[in-house]
Amino acid sequence: MMQSFEPELCLRVEVPICAFRPYESREYQDTHPLPPPSAVYGMLLSFLGVQREEKSRHAGIGLALAIESEPSRSRVFRKLRRGKDLEDIRPDYQDLLVGLNLWVWIATAKDQSNPSLPIAIADALTHPEMVMRSGGLSLGESSYLVDSVTRECPDEQAELTFLIPDQKGFHNLPVWIDHATNSRRRERFRFDQLPVTQGRDQAWITVEPTP
Repeated sequence: MMQSFEPELCLRVEVPICAFRPYESREYQDTHPLPPPSAVYGMLLSFLGVQREEKSRHAGIGLALAIESEPSRSRVFRKLRRGKDLEDIRPDYQDLLVGLNLWVWIATAKDQSNPSLPIAIADALTHPEMVMRSGGLSLGESSYLVDSVTRECPDEQAELTFLIPDQKGFHNLPVWIDHATNSRRRERFRFDQLPVTQGRDQAWITVEPTP
């Protein structure tokens, strides 16, 4: 059952180069046109300097994700690991997204007792000197560095491509990843081009270990 959320914060995230490999990809490394919820949640925690071991601190938040249009794609030839052994590396083609402009709405559940993630991020944008973190901010792999995170909202009359939860959807994406146990929760989604208010109301995803 989808949980009801009211948006508390909207962010625009710009990433020059990134990729989000489908779980089913093997020899050819293609990419989803926007990041999975787990990657966005991880980026937000990293922005605040929250350690991986403390990621459950904000479990239960709602995210709604959209892009203005599908980014351009570039194909590169790189060495990719195919197994756990360092020797199991061979070159393959990989698709990259170029110029990702991502909209992220964040909300907390009405019954959530955890500290508010939207408030923490808003405070960090206003007073970045208060955040204790190290390294560059990335979305997904550490090499996919984020260019900017700004507090703004799209035109309500605009149409965006939203990530919509759908049990019959084509895209199977991780919502929560537990690195300690090497387990992950996945859900199915579809992409839909919709007006901002309508799309956002359908796009809410609860980010937590279990549905």
